Amino acid sequence: KIKNLFRGRAPDATRYTTMPIGRGNTILVDAAGDVVYATCVEILAKQLAQIRWGLYGKNDEEIEGLTAQFNYALNIAPCPGINAYDFWAYMEKQRLTTGNAFAYLEYDLRGHLEHLIPLEGSRVTAYWDTNDLFGGERKLIYEYNEPVTNATYVMLPEELLHVKAFSANGIVGRPAISILRETLQSNAEVEGALRSAVINGFQGTIVLSFTSDLSLSKQKELQKRVSALLKESQRTILPLPVGVNASHISNDIKSYYDTLKAANAQAISSLFGIPLVMLNIVGGTGMATFSGNQISQYYNLTVAPIVQAYASELTAKLLTRAQLNKGYAFDSACDAFDFLDPTSKASVICSYKSAGILSADEGRASLKYPRRGGEADELICSNASQGRL
Repeated sequence: KIKNLFRGRAPDATRYTTMPIGRGNTILVDAAGDVVYATCVEILAKQLAQIRWGLYGKNDEEIEGLTAQFNYALNIAPCPGINAYDFWAYMEKQRLTTGNAFAYLEYDLRGHLEHLIPLEGSRVTAYWDTNDLFGGERKLIYEYNEPVTNATYVMLPEELLHVKAFSANGIVGRPAISILRETLQSNAEVEGALRSAVINGFQGTIVLSFTSDLSLSKQKELQKRVSALLKESQRTILPLPVGVNASHISNDIKSYYDTLKAANAQAISSLFGIPLVMLNIVGGTGMATFSGNQISQYYNLTVAPIVQAYASELTAKLLTRAQLNKGYAFDSACDAFDFLDPTSKASVICSYKSAGILSADEGRASLKYPRRGGEADELICSNASQGRL
């Protein structure tokens, strides 16, 4: 071990092996390290982390009294030492990468929610009670293996938040990487092929031409001599006999590489529901050409269902039966226009104000401007052709 340290490497470090193929080496690329996959996970995690949760009644008005009881645990610091942004970003990353996001519900002595303790999704196992632990009642049980102490805890569904991804049965989710395994592996193979070509010098095929009529044995001897010369470390000068010419046929893999990467990027982004322009890859122009309508579609088809999955779980696990019967439910307290760019947002708000859908004050509140009160808080329909809602 001491010798290894003097050689400049840790004795127990993880090392990646290379396998010789011909004269070169092959570069092995980890499929889980795909940048498109990682970017999609990061984008959705950031989107969810910005959500502020509120509690609403049947008329969609926020129930401020009850919301205050949950506000600290949901919107400020769900877990000691972890703020709400980091907590919900972690939950979404767990949901996508392991298929399941878990958080243990911790209550104070008054029965109020105090903390949400995040659990590693890969260390939680869900199974049905077949050992008659609950008096013959068939019930779902969660078993958690704590990574620090290696202790095992058994929990019931009502003690956990459990949000799933790509679930086939509604009980447990599946990690995105399991669905994208073939696509990610293809990306890794393409990346490995390109890196292998780089480290091996983009070797192609050399064609030898000569005017004399060489026998088969002489041709093989010439080929053997040229091959031996190419194995030298420099491989920059190739001496040839008189009358022999060499030409190079390049093996251009870039176009093939780009085609495969583009196809795989589309497959990955489509599973996550993220437009390619948001990834700014494969020649995209980025968000510069992303219209307000496209942003709205992205929110409605991708972000909103994820938010609803979390809201449904919060509603089912944190509210009493009486509160549920009253129609109470958790939902995002964020403005529906928050995902629009400033120009599109201003245009929509002005249109809504003209149609009498929003008052000027409600529009100002959406832009985080102070309310003016008075006439600014009245609904005024200034566009008769649109009617008033």
